[in-house]
Amino acid sequence: MSDRILKSVRTLAAVLPMLALAQPMLAQSEGQQREGSWEWSAGAGLLYTDGALRSFLGSGGYGTSASPSRLAPALAVRVGYNVSNHWGFSIGTSGAKASGVKYLTPFAAATYTANLNARFSPFLTGGTQFTRITGQNSRKTHPTWGAHLGVGFRDMLSPNFALRLEGRMGLEHYAALPRAKTAYNSIATIGFSYFTAGRRAPSAPMAARVDTVRLVRVDTVRLVRVDTVRLAALPPRPHVCQHGIAPPGVPVDEYGCLVLRDTLLLEGVHFDFDKSVITPTAIPILDRVAESMLAHPEAVFEIAGHTDSIGTFAYNFLLSARRAAAVRDYLIRQGVPASKMTAVGYGEGFPIAPNATVKGRALNRRGIELRVKKP
Repeated sequence: MSDRILKSVRTLAAVLPMLALAQPMLAQSEGQQREGSWEWSAGAGLLYTDGALRSFLGSGGYGTSASPSRLAPALAVRVGYNVSNHWGFSIGTSGAKASGVKYLTPFAAATYTANLNARFSPFLTGGTQFTRITGQNSRKTHPTWGAHLGVGFRDMLSPNFALRLEGRMGLEHYAALPRAKTAYNSIATIGFSYFTAGRRAPSAPMAARVDTVRLVRVDTVRLVRVDTVRLAALPPRPHVCQHGIAPPGVPVDEYGCLVLRDTLLLEGVHFDFDKSVITPTAIPILDRVAESMLAHPEAVFEIAGHTDSIGTFAYNFLLSARRAAAVRDYLIRQGVPASKMTAVGYGEGFPIAPNATVKGRALNRRGIELRVKKP
């Protein structure tokens, strides 16, 4: 009776984590592309031995006791290949030993993950397994067939390393058992996973458009930086700007006055990783931007947000839109009329450098761009 209760509790515990798959927040991307990656895992935990199998092992003299331990310390290793953002395949083995009985369980499994590119990713796993049991005096037994179902989650500690928690319940048929031939052995492990670099398919249809925009926008960024450096080298001159001094990091003339160009790069306006909240360092810059915008009532501005290519296209698009909207909302609170601004997120669609290199991705994660739409 106690074994039936334990089996029911384990089954319920295995089903409850599936509710996490319905939570949208768990699907937020943490910025890494893992489709086509290899995953190497190792962990330690406990093996739970089914009561009927444990009684058989004790009566057969497999262990050092007539009632072998119900729980045994276990180790597990696995290697898998992630075919897509959701599906993957793996092989591995687990081993355990208690009361003189050794368990060796090789397995193969298919895995469904809610979002492999998320920082926290629940998953379901299922497949086949085959436990070889070795006792004293070279006694051995094994099932004629076996299968397993499991649940777990990965919590990314870095772009390549993850904490991995997994529980599997096995279903194995032992012909040597005297009565019920089916044994329900379970194992729970906690360990770490290492991901190799994933793949990213090139976006051929947009290649011509990206190249054209890249040439123009690189020049724009260079103009911003050159003008800023030139301003620092100029001696002070007795000159009064018509609309006040320009905020730092935007194009100016030789007297330090604001110059309206098509695109102004606000290099100091950055966001924390995977966030769209205005940082304290960006506040004084945006305050100066608000003053300059109010000094040009004839102009209408577009606030543009950008990302690199790491992460899904849809998520990058939404993230850049949220960041642009956060800047627009802040400027509205500083008194800039909402009618003077539009917030647009371009995601990864308009890079200014190749995304194949770390330096190029850093350039594409540039600060907010301010564009003059209607001088």
